Amino acid sequence: MNGYERRTELKKDKIRTAALGLFCMYGTDKTSINEIAQKAGVAPASIYNYFGSKEGLMKDTIINLLKSGWKARKELWETDLPFPELLKRAISMKDDFIDQINLETLKALLNADPEIKKLADDFDTHEYPYIVGQFLEKGRREGYIHREISIEAAMVYLKMYQEVVQKPEMLRNSNKDLLKELYDLMLYGLAGNPVTDKSE
Repeated sequence: MNGYERRTELKKDKIRTAALGLFCMYGTDKTSINEIAQKAGVAPASIYNYFGSKEGLMKDTIINLLKSGWKARKELWETDLPFPELLKRAISMKDDFIDQINLETLKALLNADPEIKKLADDFDTHEYPYIVGQFLEKGRREGYIHREISIEAAMVYLKMYQEVVQKPEMLRNSNKDLLKELYDLMLYGLAGNPVTDKSE
C-alpha cells in the first residue's frame, strides 16, 4: 500500500468512525451525510466518492466493524500470552465494544441488509467455532479448562452468556458491577476454579 492509498484508508476510517458514532446515537434515518462529513472533517463529496450513498456507507461501516472485531479476537487467541492475561484482555475488548456500540442499532442494521446478515451468519457457522476452539485448547494446555468440555458445550455456554449481557437493560451504567460479576461467573465457572493472574 503506497502513501496515497494509506491516506485514503485513514480518511475512510475517519468517516466510518464518525458515521458509526452518529448512527448509534441518533439512528440511521436521522443522521445525514452532511453531519457525518462535519464530524469526520471531510467534504460530503468525499463520502459519496468513497461509499456511493449513505446506505453504502452504512453497509461498509458495519461490515468493516464486524471483520475488524473478529480479526482482533482471532489474533488475540493466537498469541502466546498466558491464559489469565488472555481472559483479562478478552473482557476488556468486550467492555470496549459494549461501551462504543448501541447493540440494538447494530442488530437492526444486521437484519436490514442480506449481505451483512450473511456475513454474521458465516461467522456463527465458521469463525465463531474456530475462536472457541482456540479458547478451549489454550485453556486446556495451561490447565485452566477441563479436558472433557467439548467445543459444542462451550459454544452453547458462551452464547447463553452473550445473550444475557447484550440485553439493553444490562448495558446501563448502573449495571456495571453486575456485569463484572457475570464476567467473573462465566470465567470462573468455565475454568472450574478462580483464575489467578500470575503476571501481577
